[in-house]
Amino acid sequence: MKFVHWAVAAVLIGGVAGFIWPASADSSLPMDNPTTIDGIQTVCTGIGSAEDDPQWKAYPIRVEFSNDKAQYLAGVHIALSQGGKTRAAFDCAGSWVLFKVPAGSYKVTANLTGQGGGAPRSATFSPPATGQKRVVIQFPVQPNQ
Repeated sequence: MKFVHWAVAAVLIGGVAGFIWPASADSSLPMDNPTTIDGIQTVCTGIGSAEDDPQWKAYPIRVEFSNDKAQYLAGVHIALSQGGKTRAAFDCAGSWVLFKVPAGSYKVTANLTGQGGGAPRSATFSPPATGQKRVVIQFPVQPNQ
């Protein structure tokens, strides 16, 4: 059966409610809910006490968004690519995006949404064998800030 439109489907992942999105989804992720896009589990988080949730340590990649004064910024559009192919694209209202990705090299590109931040910023990474890797993407402070 072929579906023309996708709907977000709630699923149970390891006892945690999550969502599965189509690979081409390009919309806002729900805050603090694991979501799977193209086989990659991701979470939009990092605001308030939610950033202290111990389950987030199980994600090998933590992408953080800040200004050049090391202050967290919230509200970004993210594109995760591998080998030149976009694997996931979405908006996140938080200041962190967490990823569980298979081994390999990835590129994450971010644009601030709803605020000045200039050109998109990007970083490349590979998941660590153990632990969590911080990937920090900084945007310049605008003159009026």
